[in-house]
Amino acid sequence: MTYQSLYRKYRPTQFEDVIGQETIVKSLENSIIKNKISHAYLFTGPRGTGKTTMAKLMAKSINCTDEGKVICGQCESCKQADAGSHPDIVEIDAASNNGVEEIRTLIERVKFTPIIGDYKVYIIDEVHMLSQGAFNALLKTLEEPPSHVVFILATTEIHKVLPTIISRCQRYDFSRIDSDLISKRLDQIVESENREIEKGASSVIASLSGGGMRNALTILEQALILNDDLITKDAI
Repeated sequence: MTYQSLYRKYRPTQFEDVIGQETIVKSLENSIIKNKISHAYLFTGPRGTGKTTMAKLMAKSINCTDEGKVICGQCESCKQADAGSHPDIVEIDAASNNGVEEIRTLIERVKFTPIIGDYKVYIIDEVHMLSQGAFNALLKTLEEPPSHVVFILATTEIHKVLPTIISRCQRYDFSRIDSDLISKRLDQIVESENREIEKGASSVIASLSGGGMRNALTILEQALILNDDLITKDAI
């Protein structure tokens, strides 16, 4: 079996699995339940606080075909979303696709209707990396998007995003995750991995993470690889 890093292996598959962003989770869930889906969202905050994860969950949820649940996890749409092969969920890394031509190509694609879901969802990560021309091209589509399209923009540097882009999105500010929540989650993961960790060691990792779950998982993963037995505080 291909090795899978911890942050990918334990990425939340349901909204209730997300830690430290309860207000945002509740707001997004309510918008889905009440069928009040915006055409554009902007997730901003420090690295590793759940922006991309929340974007994936949002895209998965609004395309779930089980109307009785926010995310059923069992329908074909949910399964393809979990596998990263959903034809209606497009992820774009603006750090490497930041030019006008890339955005124009995206804009050409938005006119196509969804294949298996209700929405075509475009997740643009590190959106602040777009060039001025690319921002301007995107702005026109954000002003009058097709009804079947949802944009989810994510950034760690909101000050670099054009105010005209921000004003056309529902903005959610992600905060650093409390160390106690990170520590508790790390203990759960260590148990799931059938490993042992010294009492207090997970708190040390949490304090080093800067409030980012992904950072904490990276540190934990290194400790698991370097230590065959008990993971001690001294080994971190």
